[in-house]
Amino acid sequence: MSQCVYCRLPDGLRGEADFGVDHYRPQSKFPELATTYANLFYACNCCNRRKGAFWPTDAQWKAHQFIPNPCEHVMFDHLRYRATRVETRSPAGALAERVLMFNDERSVEYRELVLQVITALEEKERRLQETIRRIDQWCTAHPEQADQFATERAATVRDLERLQHHLKRVTGMESLSG
Repeated sequence: MSQCVYCRLPDGLRGEADFGVDHYRPQSKFPELATTYANLFYACNCCNRRKGAFWPTDAQWKAHQFIPNPCEHVMFDHLRYRATRVETRSPAGALAERVLMFNDERSVEYRELVLQVITALEEKERRLQETIRRIDQWCTAHPEQADQFATERAATVRDLERLQHHLKRVTGMESLSG
């Protein structure tokens, strides 16, 4: 999936241009890890910018306040994504929510938009599938007229395939370059 490792927003609507590589351990504090694969995560520019060079202090580590590393932690132990809001489940999750501003007004509003677009596309997908089903039923009941509906069916199938492609992009199931 092509989504931000932190906020889990898919890159489908924003596009890959609004995403980049986050250095989990900041380059400024860990220059030796700048090109270490396990330190590099695909993140939206918002989370990447908000996280910046953040690294927990010794006191924060002792209090279990850090931004969870998706390769080292079970994210569900720290954060729970519920529709447009992110709930915290641990001190680490609370710190991540505060630093990355998961629930700020603009982030919640954007997630609402994404969910509305997905819902609208899924509804249109259901309608196109129903249209194809009805055409197929008609053609089965009236085989002598099947040729008359072949063009309409083919166009509807093309529309459905294109819509499904868009739905994959919006949900992050397919990257823009894929």
